[in-house]
Amino acid sequence: MNCPRIVVSVFGLLLAGSVFHLAAASLPALPKHQEITPNPAGPFHVSGNNILDSKGHVFLLRGTQLTDFHLKTVERDNRAGDDFGPHSATSLSAIRLRFNMNAVRLPVDILESGAPEYFSELANVVRRANQVDLLVVLAAREPGAGLPSSETAEFWSHCAAYFKDYPNVIFDVFSDPSPSALPAGTGDPHSRAGWTVWRNNMQGLVKVVRAAGATQPIAVTAWKDDRTFEGADSEALIDDTNIIYEASPRFGNIRTDAQRRVQFGLLASLVPVLASGWDLELDDASACAAVPSDPSVAAALVQGNLDYFDAHQISWSASTFEPGKLIVDLSYLDASTLDNGWTCGGSGRPSAGLGRLIQGHMRASVQRGLFVVSGSGSPDVARGGLSIAYGPVMAAYDAKPTKSPAPLSLGRIAVRVTDSLGATRPAGMLWTSAGWGQTNFVIPQESAVGPAVMTIVREDGSRSSSNITIADTAPGFLTGISCRGPALGSITKILADGRTSTSAISSCNGTHCRAIPIPIVSGSGATVRLVASGFRHAASAQDIDVNIAGVRVPVVSYGADQYPGTDFVEIKIPDTLRGLGETDLVGHVNGRVSNAVRINLGGEKPAL
Repeated sequence: MNCPRIVVSVFGLLLAGSVFHLAAASLPALPKHQEITPNPAGPFHVSGNNILDSKGHVFLLRGTQLTDFHLKTVERDNRAGDDFGPHSATSLSAIRLRFNMNAVRLPVDILESGAPEYFSELANVVRRANQVDLLVVLAAREPGAGLPSSETAEFWSHCAAYFKDYPNVIFDVFSDPSPSALPAGTGDPHSRAGWTVWRNNMQGLVKVVRAAGATQPIAVTAWKDDRTFEGADSEALIDDTNIIYEASPRFGNIRTDAQRRVQFGLLASLVPVLASGWDLELDDASACAAVPSDPSVAAALVQGNLDYFDAHQISWSASTFEPGKLIVDLSYLDASTLDNGWTCGGSGRPSAGLGRLIQGHMRASVQRGLFVVSGSGSPDVARGGLSIAYGPVMAAYDAKPTKSPAPLSLGRIAVRVTDSLGATRPAGMLWTSAGWGQTNFVIPQESAVGPAVMTIVREDGSRSSSNITIADTAPGFLTGISCRGPALGSITKILADGRTSTSAISSCNGTHCRAIPIPIVSGSGATVRLVASGFRHAASAQDIDVNIAGVRVPVVSYGADQYPGTDFVEIKIPDTLRGLGETDLVGHVNGRVSNAVRINLGGEKPAL
């Protein structure tokens, strides 16, 4: 479920593609139909064992953990270039779209919060995540403390006051309660006495948050041991109606449903439960020793947890969005895999991890089978829009068309799309790979929206299929490589003699792409035509929201472009943004976010 990488030419348009060299495998039947994880729509509140959004809909967190927020690493964590910081808009939009997630957990060190700029810089990360439709769980850490001190309480008096008006934020008041911090003589931390100590400490922090005027849900974390919420009963519950109970389960101790039930399943029947940070911990030799060495057995263990969480309506955040965990690297942001094995405590390349397992579950696709992405890298694809399928394409040879319209077969294979009404139509084909690789194709314009299936039909009669979701709109901005980096597009200038001059806003040399400064003159701004996909069925230009550096800019026009599957979105950049330099551009249409891309605004900065 990664985005395009190798650049190929289709009817003169640069599109990207990625070739995977994977061993062939037998393909089981497709799992249930695909579902797009709902956007966060706070403010949230708790009712029984459910988290409800502002519309009264049940909301389940499906997310990952970010690397810790630190002031000293802000620039590095937000960087954009040949690779991208874990807190950048590019990385965050990849979490939302490529992984179909709707939440991130952001650990913060309470001892660093005294710096004057601390909360404003933290808020920048929160706003970036919220902008790409991710809920943020702010998770407080007090290094060296097994139970919260007055410093944690002081932190929350400021933090809760700062973020009290952020509807898509949840507060995790203390991330690391340790049984080692229990007063002498308490005994078993999972006894009534142990849970009383835990409850009293968490209750105190909850009161601080509420005293600051914050009404958002608060997460309280179980003991950080191998038993999590084991032994917790109604007497351990916090005296507040808006509480989420958070566990950090370890795979070695939740191999069966019976173990899961004891640790957090029983509690989940009473209150909302969030399972956070769970991972195979392959980088930890001790934890890794409990993981079966056979990748298929380890994958089944992971799937068992995911299925249990789904069946019992348990929210979760998996692993960490960093190389060697959920992803291989911060350049292409490709998901990690268990397929090639691992060395416990080692750092093999590419790094092993849960990435593809999580993606497969969130996309309802078969592990090592076909999977499909839109021009943004998302699982939903627009009718009439560009789509890219990866996996066992098995064309007779690499092929691309030489003229328009897009052919209905290429390289001795064809693509069929069966929509939610059961109608099957051929798809126009733009590129196809021999062996395991990719095929680029166009979703038939007449397709009905909803759950669907795309199928590759080969000349020998063999087939491979994948679940997809067809929508009227699935916004994506095309780039030179891998759905991220500088946007493809052009700017047209009117010269003094009335002639026009059109130039590109980005260029690529191999896999290195750069955003070319767009000349913006005071008093006139600039009009830019972006190459896109999935916009053509928007109701109007007013329904398309394009933001540059968090500022909404006018959409002048949009529609189908001359190349199959692609659209254009023409925007007017106001001269107030001139001289901003390279920054992020993000779009929304019909409640769906695009990938974050880069654009470079030149000209002289406006006078203050």
